[in-house]
Amino acid sequence: MNHTFLLVSDIHYRLDNIEKLRKWLIEKDRLMEIDFVIVSGDLVNANYLTPLTTEKDREEFREVLSALEKLGKSVYYIPGNHDPDTSFLFSSDQGSVINLHNKIVQLTPGLSILGFGGSTDGVLKNSPETVVWPACPSNTESLFAEKLPTLLDQVKEDVILVTHVGPAKIGTTNVEMFPLQEPSTSVEAGSPTIRKILESRSPLTPDSPPNCKVVVNIHGHSHYPFGLSHLGQTMIVNPGPLRDGRFSILKLRQTIKENLLQTDEERGCFYRNSNSANFWILEGLEFHFL
Repeated sequence: MNHTFLLVSDIHYRLDNIEKLRKWLIEKDRLMEIDFVIVSGDLVNANYLTPLTTEKDREEFREVLSALEKLGKSVYYIPGNHDPDTSFLFSSDQGSVINLHNKIVQLTPGLSILGFGGSTDGVLKNSPETVVWPACPSNTESLFAEKLPTLLDQVKEDVILVTHVGPAKIGTTNVEMFPLQEPSTSVEAGSPTIRKILESRSPLTPDSPPNCKVVVNIHGHSHYPFGLSHLGQTMIVNPGPLRDGRFSILKLRQTIKENLLQTDEERGCFYRNSNSANFWILEGLEFHFL
């Protein structure tokens, strides 16, 4: 069994790029193969440094949801740091566009999706006490620590984790646009808590215990270092900002444990201790630019 996902993030109210994406999918004959759309935050440009967002922000947010609905697919999104405060509420679904924040949804037998929005402090790598991008909400890191393990413990199958920020110390969260600049302006945009959680949920050695569930962590937030990374056998994907015309197409395949052990020695050895008979693994990943 296979499933194909359209991954977008950091739209920042570029309604024109959502429409360009829809036309691209039709012109390239790719729309029919998409099973689900995942949006990993920052749908609009709300000023997260102010206590409350405006009605204009909320209206623009609804416009983005309507544009995403026109894709004609099941859309799952989480709020980022530039989205209205109301987007962190369960009531912000709109038709086929579902708010995944603090939720678990079973997509298909053996595979669920779990989402949690918000951002943590982005800090200078050479001066971690210097906050470049403040967290939103301000307690997001503690919420990750409190909520994510409990949510993951409720999932008894493989899971896709959708967050706005990715794990710390990963290529897709390392914002290093000018590596030779002095003093360094490199920013660590990832969450230490997400990294710790993924390390406990991914096979990092062939002798890892059989409690590994997170197939892929899909995130956004850090615009510049889009791409693919990994922690053990958990893939980390940052599709890049749709604001700038970037998006990804992800394919996952369900495979039988015995087949994996026999045909893919490098990956199979990480799963030999698992009690599961089947696994979802990354089959393919494409990065595109409109």
